[in-house]
Amino acid sequence: MLSEETVKQIFFYCDLHEPNAVVADDVDIVQFAHKIAAFVEPIIAAKEHQRCVQIVSHMNPEVSRSLANQRPK
Repeated sequence: MLSEETVKQIFFYCDLHEPNAVVADDVDIVQFAHKIAAFVEPIIAAKEHQRCVQIVSHMNPEVSRSLANQRPK
């Protein structure tokens, strides 16, 4: 899901160390994990939304069209 280049870019954005940081190789691991999650969550939400629309379309096409017009949060 994440390319090597994306992971490297996220790594480079981890520059601030919290007072209680868990640091390894000059990066706060917890901060790095939070930034990866923040990057991936909208992608996952969009894919879940697409899948829901697909499932609902088999049961009720009208509801599916309405659901497709809504954006995942």
